[in-house]
Amino acid sequence: MKTSSADRVFALLLLAHGAPVAGAASLFIQGGTLIDGTGKAPIANANVLIVNNTISRVWSGGGDENIPPGTRTLDARGKFIIPGLIDSHTHYNWYMGELFLAHGVTTVYDLGNPLDWQNAIQKGLNNGRLRGPLYYHCATLGGGGGDEPRPGIISVATRIGFSLKTPADAKDAVAWVKGKADCITLNENWKGDYFTAVAREAHAAGLRVISHSYQALNSASWGIDGIEHMTGVAMAAVRSEAGKKAMAAMTIEAGHKNSLLYQYMDRSHFDEMIQYLIARKVFINPTLDFEWKGIIDRTPQFEMEDQRLLYNPDLQYVPIDERLVTLGQYHWADKRSISDREQFTRGYRNVQEFLRKFVAAGGKIYSGTDSAAANTPGLALHHEMQLYVDAGIPPMAALMSSTKWAAEIIGLDHQLGTVEPGKVANIVILRANPLDDIANTKWVETVVKNGEITDISYHSDYEVPFHQYGTITKHLYNQPPELRSVEPSAGVQGKTVQLRISGAKFVPNSVVIFRGKPVETRFVSARELLAILTLQQTAEAGNYLIAVQTPKPGGGRSEELGFLVDYP
Repeated sequence: MKTSSADRVFALLLLAHGAPVAGAASLFIQGGTLIDGTGKAPIANANVLIVNNTISRVWSGGGDENIPPGTRTLDARGKFIIPGLIDSHTHYNWYMGELFLAHGVTTVYDLGNPLDWQNAIQKGLNNGRLRGPLYYHCATLGGGGGDEPRPGIISVATRIGFSLKTPADAKDAVAWVKGKADCITLNENWKGDYFTAVAREAHAAGLRVISHSYQALNSASWGIDGIEHMTGVAMAAVRSEAGKKAMAAMTIEAGHKNSLLYQYMDRSHFDEMIQYLIARKVFINPTLDFEWKGIIDRTPQFEMEDQRLLYNPDLQYVPIDERLVTLGQYHWADKRSISDREQFTRGYRNVQEFLRKFVAAGGKIYSGTDSAAANTPGLALHHEMQLYVDAGIPPMAALMSSTKWAAEIIGLDHQLGTVEPGKVANIVILRANPLDDIANTKWVETVVKNGEITDISYHSDYEVPFHQYGTITKHLYNQPPELRSVEPSAGVQGKTVQLRISGAKFVPNSVVIFRGKPVETRFVSARELLAILTLQQTAEAGNYLIAVQTPKPGGGRSEELGFLVDYP
């Protein structure tokens, strides 16, 4: 049964204004070219019947006489049907929902937030009480016999629900996770016996284990399912003595910018590494946009696209910190030397070559953006797929990284990731063919999430009741500085004074504030600043207050301490 074009326009107008459409239990998508996410050739003149929230039938050609009465029809002729996209690595926050939906991202995985907060968000999003993508999340386990992630960078204690003291605790740890989360994340510092024990128990319980890695081959031997970022791959590929010596002198932070590391990857070992990873069914999440967006040929294009989006007045609710981090990371390498930039580029070419060969050999990558740690939720997933294709990965595989393979990594492929009967009806209709140009995934016309046509416009009053407060933040944010002492504690009127400021969480652009105004400040370390009070600043005797201010993104002002300007 077909509806008139006037009826369809009226229904879409109702959706655009947030009103529900009565009797929308079934939906018929008619006549598009289907790229179903399985890797098979596209299906021309495809039809998809959705009943409730499930794909009921998929076929090519006519035969719409068996469509249930009351079914809404969505005309997809001349357009392209793909599965709803999946972002496999986010640090979800309240404001992200519309950004994901507008870019065809119907599912996200959250890899780092407090468990109670995650569960509340999951209920709201997956039950339709909140507007946004379907939401799944991992539980973070602590312990592991190694050091915890760096203190003061991200609030780890608020995210860890169970900490292992010995490998024998693995069974209890996994039992604690079961029913509370959809997967498990571990720490790159974990020791092998702890990691292996957790992976064994997790797999027995039907859970997948993903983690940062400091050595991909070791992680694979321990039972890892998914490796986050390319750090561990690069470290495993460094084989020369010169490379090992250079690596030993570096501060390696899994998931952060280690751009000087990758130049030492030995390509002659790529094939053996790839076969080892594939044999153990290890997936890789490269997060290229996150780490390389400031040094690649596409930097100007991607920055312009982010700017154009973030300047939309209907997105005024996106926090200023997020905008500053996202746009600022395009310029992290601006002041690096020509030599450094050449080394970065050599390293990036190694990363591209590894990924090209990995996928060509049958390896699976899953697209995760680390949003919003320096990139824009939703749009960043399209940038990520573009960088895969730039590396020589076929567009079909790039698309599968955000659909089928993304569903497989945490065991959701029985319900998500492809347009096939029995799957949840998460579908995106595009205006152009993504196999001709992967950038066409950005031309989203219609999104069907959980069986319903979804409003993909932005609303300036968008709100979610679950915000995050306190020290919970992402690792690229500056933390509020802590002021502990000022030495000396007094000076003489009309005299220059050099101050030693002690505390914590200082950064190079922290400044000392005296009498409400910044003074000349020199960064010494995260625990020490030096400041100069000039003759003019000490011209009046009295008691005054000193603080340390760190600018956005993140940042803030410390508590104040007294400083006395005494008479001569």
